[in-house]
Formats: sequence, structure tokens, C-alpha cells
Amino acid sequence: MEYVIANLNDIDEIIKIKDEVKLRLKEEKLNVWLGDYPTYELIYEEIKNGRGRIVKENNIILGYASLHHINLEYPSDTFCHNDLYSFSRLMTRNLSLNKGIATFLINNMLNEVKDKCYGFGLIVDDCNIKAINLYKKIGFKFEGYSKQIYGDFINLTYYYNNNYLDLINYDLANLSSLNTILFNKKLYKTKYKILGVKIKDLRLYSKKLDLNYFNKLNDNVNIENLILASCLLKKLKEEELINKINLILKYCDTWAITDSIATNVIDIGKNPTYYLDYILSLIKSDKEFYVRCAIVILLNQYKKIEFYDKIKELVKNIKIDTYYVNMAIAWLFCKMSFNDSSIIDYVKNNFNLEINKMFLQKRRDSLRERKIK
Repeated sequence: MEYVIANLNDIDEIIKIKDEVKLRLKEEKLNVWLGDYPTYELIYEEIKNGRGRIVKENNIILGYASLHHINLEYPSDTFCHNDLYSFSRLMTRNLSLNKGIATFLINNMLNEVKDKCYGFGLIVDDCNIKAINLYKKIGFKFEGYSKQIYGDFINLTYYYNNNYLDLINYDLANLSSLNTILFNKKLYKTKYKILGVKIKDLRLYSKKLDLNYFNKLNDNVNIENLILASCLLKKLKEEELINKINLILKYCDTWAITDSIATNVIDIGKNPTYYLDYILSLIKSDKEFYVRCAIVILLNQYKKIEFYDKIKELVKNIKIDTYYVNMAIAWLFCKMSFNDSSIIDYVKNNFNLEINKMFLQKRRDSLRERKIK
């Protein structure tokens, strides 16, 4: 057998293989490759652009696939890594089934680009059990779920060299669900991959990790990686805690991370005066989520009335006016107002109309919750 780049002279034979595969899928009652997919035009274009790969024996084409970078077909948040290749429209002739053609084709694609990328990523219909088993046998691993415009899929990845975070992410994938992914995507916006693991499961998993975890964070982190890091903040104190908060904030682009940090920095609650200068440095930042982090730390760790005047003094240093900062301010002073009613007039006289509206809405929501309880 030989593995070669397809050319346009091969297209008629490839289309015949496609028709065989579609009929086979229909007979097996697999709900994939519906309608006219994959179209003649699609296969023509990928061959024309050098992406088609075939297996031949005695000048007979036995199998075909399209080899391409993931960015060509998938959104950037589909996999934990972006530097990946993928293959699509893998097909083999009926006469070559169970003869290792697909495995031969896949292994050659893996070898072809191993010096160009970190690995491979695939999305597969969960009903396509034969394909999933084949990919896993070759070495692909389950990396969670994804929702594409054309359906829901499971993610499989093959990394040439698994690093520390890759192994953790494979563990996390087994705790994930598509429903949690969809819920979290509605809850907050982020540039990072969302694996879809519930917070309670992340807290439990974090107990397996040591502080060396912080040294493994890199630009390929996902949201769950950052939340795990925030859970580890419970173990830290003083300068080490400050350094690790700063490390997490370097990646932060959503309130979900800042608010997780704020609930886990328990040493700040135990030693609040030590951290006031640090809180002020965050508040003076021109970065939205640094400022929000400071505010929600005040909310979670400076609950005693004796700190209220200091909180007012600190918040006066805020220079940026954004939704997530303003919402945090409103939330902070709402909590304070239930211990000190004078806070209501203070907010009215010292903050803009947007914060006042948010503050009043927060109070209404809180009063409603208290009545229910």
C-alpha cells in the first residue's frame, strides 16, 4: 500500500467510495453524513488545495481523507490546544473493510505533520461507535464535548507529547458534560476553552493537586485550569498568595475567575490588614478584571463593619467604568447596606446612575431571596 496526496484525476473514484460509504452508513442506521454531504464541490476543493490524502494499492484507491489544520473547520475554542491538525471525511471502500486501510491512512497523516503541530483533534458523532473505537485504538483520547452548528459531538485528541496539563484535562473531560458547557457559555464570555466541569467537581479534583500546578499554567489553559488554580489559593499565605493571584489574573478575561479567586483567598479573611495595600494596587489598575477581583475580595473577605470606611476609601480610587466593575461595586455595597443602612444614601450620593440602578436591583433581589428563605 502507498500513501499519497490525491489529485483531481482521482476525484471520480473518491466520489464512488463516498457513495459506498453513505449507503453503508444508511444500512447501519448511523445518523451521520446526512443529505448530500460530503458534496462533490467540497471534495474537489480540498483535493485542489492539496488537502486530499489517499491510500492506493495496485493503482486502486482504497481510502480517502482530508488533512487540514483545525482552524479550517472548527471554532478556536473546540479543543484545549489550537496548534492542531485534523482529518475529515475519512472513507474506505467496501472491499477493503477490516483490512487496516483506515488505520494505515490515519497513522500516515499523524506522521506527515508531526513536526508541524502539537497533535490532532477530531470531533465525532457519539453514535459512530466503530469510528470512536478505531481512533482510541490508535491513541486518541476523550477530551470532552463540543456543540457545532451542525450538531453535538465528542472531542478526541492525539498529542505527540502529553504535558502535565494535558493529562489533567483528560481527567477533567471525564467529569464534563455538554449541558454544563452550554450553561457556562451562556453565563460568561471567555476566549478560553470551556470543558464543562461543575464547580463542586473542580473543588474535589483540586485536592489531588500540589502547588507545582501553578508552574504548569501556560497560554493553552482552559477555564477549568484557572478555576483549579484559584481553588489552590486556599493553601497559600501572604506574598506567596499575592504572587499566585497575580499569576492567575494574567490569564483572566471573565468574572468567573475573579469571583472564584475571591472565595478561595481565605488567608486574606484571616489577616485582612496585611493585604490592604495589595487590594489598593489592584483597584488602581486599568485592567477590568484586576479591579473586579479586588472588589469581590472586599465583598468576600472584608465583611466586618469595622472595614466599611476603609472600603469606601479604597473604592474611590477606581478609575475605570465598565459593566463588570460597576456590577461588583453595586454588589459589594448592597451586602454592606444590610449591616449599615446609611450605605443606601452613601451609594446614592457617591456613585453614578448605572451603579445606583444596579445597587437597587441587587437589594430587591436580596430582599426577595430573604423572604423566600
